[in-house]
Amino acid sequence: MNKRLITINDLSAFTFAGAPVLSPDGKKAVYVVTKTYLKQNGYASSLYWTDGESEPKPLTHDYNEDTLVKHHSPRFSADGSFVYFLSNRTGKDQVWRIALTLGESELLTDFEEGVSDFALSPDGKQLACQTMIKDKIESDNEDVTIISRLRFLQNGKGFVDGTTALYLYSIENKQKTLITDPQCTSELPVFSPDGTQLFFCMGKQNPDQTDYLKDMYAHDLSNQTTRRIYDGKGYIYDIQVSPDGQTIALAGNEDGECTPENIGIFLVPITGGFAKNLMEKEKLSLGNFVGTDVRFDSSNTLFLWDKSGRSLIYLVQDGGSTGLKRVDLDGNLSTVYMKDKSVVTSFDIKNEHIIAIISSPLSTGDLYFLGNNDSIRQVSHHNQQLFEQLDLNEPIAFTYSGADDDWQIDGWVLFPPKSVRTTEKVPVVLEIHGGPAFAYGNSFNHEFQCLAAQGYAVVFTNPRGSRGYGAKFCAGCYGDWGRKDKIDILKGLDYVLEHFPECDRERQYVTGGSYGGFMTNTIVGTTDRFRAAVTQRSICNLYNFYGTSDIGYYFLTRYFNGADLWTDEDLLMSFSPIRNANKVKTPICIIHSEEDHRCPIEQAEQWYVALRRLGVETRFVRIKGENHELSRSGRPKNRLSRLSEIINWFNRYNTKDSAADL
Repeated sequence: MNKRLITINDLSAFTFAGAPVLSPDGKKAVYVVTKTYLKQNGYASSLYWTDGESEPKPLTHDYNEDTLVKHHSPRFSADGSFVYFLSNRTGKDQVWRIALTLGESELLTDFEEGVSDFALSPDGKQLACQTMIKDKIESDNEDVTIISRLRFLQNGKGFVDGTTALYLYSIENKQKTLITDPQCTSELPVFSPDGTQLFFCMGKQNPDQTDYLKDMYAHDLSNQTTRRIYDGKGYIYDIQVSPDGQTIALAGNEDGECTPENIGIFLVPITGGFAKNLMEKEKLSLGNFVGTDVRFDSSNTLFLWDKSGRSLIYLVQDGGSTGLKRVDLDGNLSTVYMKDKSVVTSFDIKNEHIIAIISSPLSTGDLYFLGNNDSIRQVSHHNQQLFEQLDLNEPIAFTYSGADDDWQIDGWVLFPPKSVRTTEKVPVVLEIHGGPAFAYGNSFNHEFQCLAAQGYAVVFTNPRGSRGYGAKFCAGCYGDWGRKDKIDILKGLDYVLEHFPECDRERQYVTGGSYGGFMTNTIVGTTDRFRAAVTQRSICNLYNFYGTSDIGYYFLTRYFNGADLWTDEDLLMSFSPIRNANKVKTPICIIHSEEDHRCPIEQAEQWYVALRRLGVETRFVRIKGENHELSRSGRPKNRLSRLSEIINWFNRYNTKDSAADL
């Protein structure tokens, strides 16, 4: 078969697998399949199921002409006969169920604000539903918005006008019982194995003073009493009850809301008391932080108890790969599944059977059954036919020395396919990830492959501050943004230029988003080595970021070692790229979503006006109706426009004549 180059439009052809769950006997699996519908400019998702041997088949259906329905968050009933899930089929997400023998789905709940998460009781008679309780309207003028909470904006949602609460919901008689404080955000419901208690997390009474940390509670279903069993000192990502019902394991840390510390596992008796850190021997963090623009996998959990209750299986990132490890109750560690060029994005375990969604540099992710002795069986093949048509390269991994402290940095370079290579040297694009506590790694990246198909070599690295290398490495850029981390990044590019002579030193380009946008702005203000740059969802003024971002007031303070606006203005501005706007000579394209509340568009506006006023060739691309997640989950047509802008801007300055314009 004659293969073709990948195109921007191929983004809409991918199928995405995620959120797998096993039946109680571990023999059947259900997971979520998401597809793009370009005509409707959106996404739909349905549930697929498999017996582990045959190709997965649809359990629900996702598409009609009028509505892009999303079915997600599947859960099996205790006897394995029903699958419960969330669906927006009637407007807002509600809980539905369907028999695994197929048939029609049944609507179970009718919460006015929908259901954002749920847990099913072991006897199948009750649901614990997470829903929104709206704030009381304080003005009869709909043009007036009254704000009375510190965190009043949330990226992807806009104004925060309520709190999430938990209700017990009787499936038989539809009765709803509020069990949490409506003034405090509640989440992560999970029933005890015997169904007598419900565990959950709930915010503290003074969120403005406690950075929105949460405590863990137990609700006794027999006498309807609630007691606190753990005083949260850091963020809690997940909770799971041991098989014997005597211990709660939580995934989190005890170091505040924004920390470089690893996400670990802590054990708390159900009676409350001391939280035992089970992960003192683990140098890495729970979770998968390897970024990609081709994933819709919302992981069900970070860890799970095994059947015996004597150990837990957890998701962990090691450099550019992620896999599964096991920790026993004494803190001893062992590897369950960890492969080079492999990224596990979600998993489930039941009755000693394990399934996982696994992606790679040439796969968006498929469903696998994992067995003993490192055996692995691929069950789904969603994009196989498409990938068989495409002329793609795999990135080449390398390591190099960082700034000045002997740290070894991971990097990759993706070269153009041979079909587009010429006798001329290859221009190079430097990509910088966001976070900074995220990472690049062994995932497929559509954007990188499109740039390679245009004839560019793409260089990407994990500088200090990235996840996947331990807490000390993650803290390496605290109080030092744009300094040693910038050196790490540029030394990775220098390594490629030195070791791959086909790369063109005269044609270098740079782009990045979020923290990567901050770094792009910093770089063009401190060097003229790049012919052109694209800065995305970026920051240029840290002082303003404090009060305009939905996370700025705590994120900035922690990353800059307690800096505040009253005593550290000069410090924050010394790290702000806008201070060096008058030194920028690199032509720059600014891409920013108008509803980005993480890195607000006023940052892009400041940067654009400053550069334009100073005579720098600047293009400002504003995208309506999108937020900080544009590149990962924005509306398909806007994602395609974004990619076109990046490629067109670099192509504009990738000619022999363009060198004379600089």
